[in-house]
Amino acid sequence: MSLFDSISRTVKGLLNDAADTMQDPSRDARQIVRELDDSIARAENALIEVEAQVATQQNKHDADDDKARKYGEGAKRALQLGDEGLAREALAAQANAETERDALAAELQTLVPSVEHLKQQINDMRQRRNDLNARSNILQAKQQIVTAKDTAATALGGIGGKNLSEDFQKLEEKIQLANARSDARLNSDDQKSGKALNDKLAALNRGPSSVEDRLEALKKQLNIPAQ
Repeated sequence: MSLFDSISRTVKGLLNDAADTMQDPSRDARQIVRELDDSIARAENALIEVEAQVATQQNKHDADDDKARKYGEGAKRALQLGDEGLAREALAAQANAETERDALAAELQTLVPSVEHLKQQINDMRQRRNDLNARSNILQAKQQIVTAKDTAATALGGIGGKNLSEDFQKLEEKIQLANARSDARLNSDDQKSGKALNDKLAALNRGPSSVEDRLEALKKQLNIPAQ
């Protein structure tokens, strides 16, 4: 393997490790929900535009249908009054209005189902968004539990890697050693000052300490022979 390939593999490994470290499943899940919200908002805006177009075409259709009806009634009245020319003109206008009305009706037959289909798609997308949002909340809770467990494991690992009992024993030994040194230093000072010798001589003058010693001393005072 060339030096360049080795360096390239190392750099890729570092980048992949950094990406894994930066990845946060709960954060990514929330981002997916936000992206769905944006898509739903755009779809709803598009639906509003389509519905506006359908409403406009429907109004034109209704207006042409009303015109055709009025022109038909006008032709009938004109003919009843013996004015065939006016009747022909009204019938021609009626035919034009019906042609426009029928064209709009054909267009509406295509648009209306498209609008309903788009509404259904948006509803499905909104339901999917709600489901993913619920899963995102669960995932976030799980991620928080994992983070807490990792923190606890790290802390316990730091403690578990140390022999605390041995550490405390060493501290106790240090205190005992320091205490022994203090006692030795005090004894040495007593020896140098003659206090130890004075204590020994004073002990001789203190008299008997045990009950038997006291009993023997009392017999001597009373001239009672020892048994």
